[in-house]
Amino acid sequence: MRTNDNNILESIIGILTNIDLNKAKDIVNKSDKTALLDYISKEFLDLKEYKALIEDMKLDKNDILEILYEILSLVYASTDKYDNTSITEQLITEANNKGFTWPNSKSCFKKIEEEFLELKNAVKRNDENNIKEEIGDLLFTLHCYANISKFNYEKILNNANTKFEKRFNKLLEIAKSKNIDFLKCSSEIKEKLWEEAKKSL
Repeated sequence: MRTNDNNILESIIGILTNIDLNKAKDIVNKSDKTALLDYISKEFLDLKEYKALIEDMKLDKNDILEILYEILSLVYASTDKYDNTSITEQLITEANNKGFTWPNSKSCFKKIEEEFLELKNAVKRNDENNIKEEIGDLLFTLHCYANISKFNYEKILNNANTKFEKRFNKLLEIAKSKNIDFLKCSSEIKEKLWEEAKKSL
């Protein structure tokens, strides 16, 4: 039985590594098991891992669907809960509605400066737990500042991601044009390449 369990696990992993996780995530979030089954059937019917679950291990499609659905649901439940900025937004809104907020953006920014100082002190002490705690406090307060200033925090973060991605891709492009091995070059050269990439965009 142990061997059979291992084979089932290996087959499931084999399917999961071939799944378009973004597409599967969208289906899972819609709680549409039928759509997920159709997706798996169309995309992965020829996978030996998929066939093994159906033929060798005598699992029907609904069994496979249920297993994959539960795995994907657990994965997304564990990540989205903390990655989704809407959770922070909900907490801030709830606090605001109950009168717990800063009187203005200036006072909120002062709190950001306090949190940043606390983070610096935690880094100086090399207190790993406190560092992580202070990073969280700083990010939360930055979100509060964006909220009280009527800025969209998630859009701001997305814009920052896009900007970094463009600059980094440009940096790699410049390094390649100059025959620079980016993995082996010094920090000083990397900084110069970064500045050059910023200026060229």
